[in-house]
Amino acid sequence: MTKIIVIYTSMTGNTELLAEEIIKGLEQMNVELTVKEAFDSIPTDLLDYDGFLIGTYTWEGDIPDEFMDFFEELDHVNLLGKKAAVFGSGDSYYGSTYGAALQFFSEKIRDVGADILLPNLIIDVYPDDGELLKCRDYGRKFAELIISS
Repeated sequence: MTKIIVIYTSMTGNTELLAEEIIKGLEQMNVELTVKEAFDSIPTDLLDYDGFLIGTYTWEGDIPDEFMDFFEELDHVNLLGKKAAVFGSGDSYYGSTYGAALQFFSEKIRDVGADILLPNLIIDVYPDDGELLKCRDYGRKFAELIISS
């Protein structure tokens, strides 16, 4: 059975809402699913899974503190062959740093060998009903891509 892990952090609850909907999409597929918060995770956790999703928000244009150790420790893990995707919330008010943490994660994950299967999914501030459905579809599509590969 395909094994997928979702690791996320959320300050205001917005990214948590996205994660919950993505998880609903993943649960519609025949996968073994694990969900962890960033503080309870280390990059070597990813080695036990076929695919992983990282959910984060951007804090002052950077990776939030809850994910910083995890992010930095990714440099010491070979994720060659792992399938990944990144999602999160942001605030377009901040212009050039809108969703920056998602981009930083995507680049780092790619640098350590993982394949990014889907474009980053960023939702501006609080998701509306349509965006929640988009998140559910994102989870389902991610699982479909791993299962079919």
